[in-house]
Amino acid sequence: MKKKILALALVVILAVTAVAGASLAYLTDKDSADNVFTIGKIDITLNDEFVHESLLMPGVDVSKKVGVTVAQDSQPAYVRVHIAIPQILDTPNDASANYLHFNMSKASIADGLWSWDKTGENNYPGNEGDWNFYTAEIDGIWYNVYVVTYETVLNGGETTAENAIYKVYMDHGVTSEKLVELNKALDGDWSIKVVAEGVQAASFTNAYEALNAAFGVPGTYTINWPEYGE
Repeated sequence: MKKKILALALVVILAVTAVAGASLAYLTDKDSADNVFTIGKIDITLNDEFVHESLLMPGVDVSKKVGVTVAQDSQPAYVRVHIAIPQILDTPNDASANYLHFNMSKASIADGLWSWDKTGENNYPGNEGDWNFYTAEIDGIWYNVYVVTYETVLNGGETTAENAIYKVYMDHGVTSEKLVELNKALDGDWSIKVVAEGVQAASFTNAYEALNAAFGVPGTYTINWPEYGE
């Protein structure tokens, strides 16, 4: 009788163990991550300090300052400017033949600042002819376009340390008769057009590589030039 009771007790214990085993919970945990990225941006402003309708007279300087600022919230950038001079007024590599002159400061073409050539090896080509230069027809008028590259990365909130150019002036030898002739050829549009470009500095080793990769080699693509008076 005692053996029967003991056997029955064992059966009950086994049954309880079986039930308990079915309801066991392992110690576990879960975690997940939502990787959030922000999209960087390039935001530049062309600083073109010039008084519209300024009078051009032979030998008289007219202030025209061209620089670039990178916005505070922009990613670091390389920048360059395209400066378009009416072809009838400008003769590349022979400043003595120009009717309209534009000047840059000596400080502006120091190493790491503005370069007027294609690679930065000779920031101011002079008469060597290695200008970063092309021609373009804009609103029926042909222009000589000089591309000036700023070689140093500009961080957010920074401005080019020097202006690419700082003044223009009519050659002192231009006569009244020649002015009338030039004005007719230009249809009264004595404008110098300027466009600035900027590209991220990240993943590039220099300004020329970056800007040519982003926009193309100057002269091989279309630029949206400002209208007269803009």
